Amino acid sequence: MAVPVLKLNLAPPSNTWRNNHALLGWAALALGGLVLAGSLASTWMAYQEASRAGRLAASLANKSRGTADAQSRIVADLRAVDVARELPRWRLAERIYTERSLPWSRLTSELERCMVADMRIKSIQRNRSADMKVQLKLKGEARSREAEADFVEALQKNPFFDQVILEREGERQGGGVDFDYTLAVASNPPPYKPLPKFAPPARHPAATPVAAKAAAAPRPAAVPAAPPRGPAAPVRPFPVQPSPVPPVRQAPSPQDYPGRTIHTPWRPNPGNPGQQPFQHGPAGQGRTPQGSDQ
Repeated sequence: MAVPVLKLNLAPPSNTWRNNHALLGWAALALGGLVLAGSLASTWMAYQEASRAGRLAASLANKSRGTADAQSRIVADLRAVDVARELPRWRLAERIYTERSLPWSRLTSELERCMVADMRIKSIQRNRSADMKVQLKLKGEARSREAEADFVEALQKNPFFDQVILEREGERQGGGVDFDYTLAVASNPPPYKPLPKFAPPARHPAATPVAAKAAAAPRPAAVPAAPPRGPAAPVRPFPVQPSPVPPVRQAPSPQDYPGRTIHTPWRPNPGNPGQQPFQHGPAGQGRTPQGSDQ
């Protein structure tokens, strides 16, 4: 009996790997090399970043140490300052700085620009806030809430003020409103604009009826000048008459009044200062000095 022949194929079937195993092996090896290079590069970059972070941390530590030392020195200097002695100088410096930055003239001008009718300001106080901004504290009163609302609206429209804060508001006895406001001045205020000048318009004086008639009346024609004349006749002087001289009255003599004593006015003699006045004695007698026995 014949032995049957068995046909066996023990070789595995062909596939893509078996057909291209060399190419695929080299490709896998190259890919592994690339992955290894990428990991090495990332590791190097992380190392460099860690080094920079370490150097930055060291510099920050040095800076913080230097800042702490400077702070300790500043604290020591501040503790050595005599506050009671330096406080007036600081206040003066603060006042000068405030006056130069925002003088009272500018502040009052801006408040005057915002003023409305039926209200008034009783007090103004200027100070600085925590962020070193200039603040104004106002205390005022208004006859009505409408006047107060108009004043607040004018303040809000003014670019010189950043914020308007109501501190207190209350009714007044007899009508009206009392209010307290805090005004924050802008850090960069706008340029100053002059306030309008309130002046009555120029009026021309009304023409009076007499002036109107005089203006309406025709002007007289010019009179022609007279022709020149010959030489004028010489002027004769007016004769001057002497004024009448009043008659001179003669002094009475003793013969005109016998038996009477006549006193004649005494005139001093410049040549004889010691001369005494004389008087006429009775008729037939001579002149004797006054005060002597006759």
